Amino acid sequence: MTDEKLPSDSPADPSPLPAQRLRRRAEDIARWRAAATTVIPDSLPPEAARQLMHELQVHQIELEMQNEELRRTQAELEASRARYFDLYDLAPVGYFTLNEKGIILEANLTAADLLGMTRSALINQPISRFILPADQDLYYRHRKQLLATGTLQVVDLRLVKPGAEPFWARLEANRAWETEEALVFRVVVSDIAEHKSKEERLRQAAVMFEGSREGVMVTDASERILIVNRAFCEITGYSAEEVLGQTPRVLNSGHQDAAFFEAMWARIEATGHWQGEISNRRKNGEVYPQMLSISSVQDESGQVTQYVGVFSDVSQLKNAASRLDFLAHHDPLTGLPNRLLLYARLEHSLDVARRERKSLALLMLDLDRFKDVNDSYGHLAGDELLQKVAQRLTSRLRGIDTVTRLGGDEFSVLLDDLSHPQDAALVATEIIESLGEPWRLSNCAEVRIGASVGISLFPEHGKTSEELLKNADAALYRAKSEGRGNFKYFSDDLTYAARRRLKLESLLRRAIDRNELLIHYQAQIEIESGRIVGAEALIRWRHATEGWIPPSQFIPVAEETGLIASIGGWALGEVCRQGVSWIEAGLPPLKLAVNLSPHQFRHGDISGTIAGILSETGFPPERLELELTESALMEREDEVVAILRQLRDLGVRLAIDDFGTGYSSLAFLKRFPLDVLKIDKSFIEEIPQKPDDQEIAAAIVAMGHILRLKVLAEGVETVEQLDFLKTQGCDYYQGHYHSPAVPAEKFVTLVQEDGRGTADSSIREVKSEEAKGC
Repeated sequence: MTDEKLPSDSPADPSPLPAQRLRRRAEDIARWRAAATTVIPDSLPPEAARQLMHELQVHQIELEMQNEELRRTQAELEASRARYFDLYDLAPVGYFTLNEKGIILEANLTAADLLGMTRSALINQPISRFILPADQDLYYRHRKQLLATGTLQVVDLRLVKPGAEPFWARLEANRAWETEEALVFRVVVSDIAEHKSKEERLRQAAVMFEGSREGVMVTDASERILIVNRAFCEITGYSAEEVLGQTPRVLNSGHQDAAFFEAMWARIEATGHWQGEISNRRKNGEVYPQMLSISSVQDESGQVTQYVGVFSDVSQLKNAASRLDFLAHHDPLTGLPNRLLLYARLEHSLDVARRERKSLALLMLDLDRFKDVNDSYGHLAGDELLQKVAQRLTSRLRGIDTVTRLGGDEFSVLLDDLSHPQDAALVATEIIESLGEPWRLSNCAEVRIGASVGISLFPEHGKTSEELLKNADAALYRAKSEGRGNFKYFSDDLTYAARRRLKLESLLRRAIDRNELLIHYQAQIEIESGRIVGAEALIRWRHATEGWIPPSQFIPVAEETGLIASIGGWALGEVCRQGVSWIEAGLPPLKLAVNLSPHQFRHGDISGTIAGILSETGFPPERLELELTESALMEREDEVVAILRQLRDLGVRLAIDDFGTGYSSLAFLKRFPLDVLKIDKSFIEEIPQKPDDQEIAAAIVAMGHILRLKVLAEGVETVEQLDFLKTQGCDYYQGHYHSPAVPAEKFVTLVQEDGRGTADSSIREVKSEEAKGC
């Protein structure tokens, strides 16, 4: 035995050993073994025996090592072959080996699965058996090409398998030589049924995309246009080259605001879709309506990659719908609304009138002697006359009024937002006068007709459309029965009132020239001291035969006819002259308040007019107070503020009259340079009986003081009302409790006696005088 350590019998290095290395290593192992156990035959010399034993051992070891190397290589080959067959059999595509005649020599498991057969059943079968007969010529053509050129052949055709529909497959065939004499074909088969299905869907989509009558546009996530179809170009007038790379904003008409597009994109982001009508602009500048649908396209991660817009031009459809709607709701001869549209507008007007507590009137009118024109000149002349009547009626009325032809020679007029019931009579009178003028027809004939008008009012004569129509028709019948050429309300009282109104207008035009108008003064008292500090100037009318005519009758007529401008100017001059005379007479300083009508305020140069009157009369501007209503201030606020500042620059005081009857607020009042708030008498007259009125009056006083304004209460008639106002800190009051409006000379007496503290007897005397008819 030896301590020398030798390598193991088993080779440590798995790589093949060259012959010399093998020899050396075997000798090393042999020496190690000889040292361990050495048996020497007796028949041989010792040296020869040892050499022989050494050689035998070396050869034995060499053989063992070679056997081990062969076993290892064989195992590797077996593993490699197993892996090859696994890959071959389980490949995602089918493999065939065919002989020169197309007979299947070999097939993998995938190929067998594709054809629905076992692998053994495929062997020795011609592959053409599994090709759809309609595609076999294609197969043979490519096989012939492969034999001739040896180049790879790729062909798409349909294969068949038992019990199933034919499916699309792609064959990739190459030729190879197994031996020098044996030619084979290696064929790879792929199932492309899904691919073909996608191709077909894409082809259909392309046909639909280009053939669609709707415009289609695809953009990227940044809204840059990627593709458009032919209909897009036809509808918009842009070519594809002009819009590719642009954004859809190139089509923007400007008819939708930013809020519209914000809402649209918010909807798309939330749901991935939006649909609606939008106005866009063609290349030629024409704006047209679109029905547009936008959808977002997302990738697997949910990120938007494209937007698809599909739209159609609905202008013709809308035009046709509008035309049909027009014909359904209008008279084809005159173009006026028909009975159906009248009913719809009447219903709407009634809803508004109920909600806003307004009045409206329905006028029914019938043409007098129209039948004579028809009989004398024919229906064409009658139709022409009806068209002219329609034009004249439309031109003489406001835009908010509705003129309707009900049929034949019967028309109607719907008057919205009626200020006064008698306004309907003014319109009826104008219609009667207008239609009574001569008419010249295209046949050169001059004809004359007339009109009779029936009037019904909401809410006096009916609360529904049916009632108003019925009652207006009844009033028309009565107007015609009383001689034609006139109007008639459904109510006799209103007919009388309307005719009275017309008479008042005529009388009022002459009242100033005849010195029939007078100025009366109602004292304004400081509550804290009980002293008269001013007066409100009020117009009165005393007619020679009619007697005293109340302001409630003639002021509305003056407002509506425009006479209020001349009457108001006259009143301002009279008050200022009276004020100067009182100053000269030594009366204590008095503030004189004059009402300005909305008409005076909105039309003409009111600040210039007042400046002229003050200059002409010499009345101190600080003693003149101008009263305006809430309604006059609330219209065209910016313009109103400018006018009020011009008036304040003159030095006059400004008051808001009848406060509380409109919709004023602190924010509203802060804008105007006012001095006084006047509480409307409607909130005073039922104090203390109505707690609500007390609360409103108290709130107005508080509001006025917050704005550093003086507050005056109108219509104070009892000591209880005055006591309540005192507790609330109200500054001034006026009303019958102290004195009604009285002539100038009576007012002087009041002021003088107020100074002496003996006004009570004068109050009773003045009230007695007022009761006689002022």
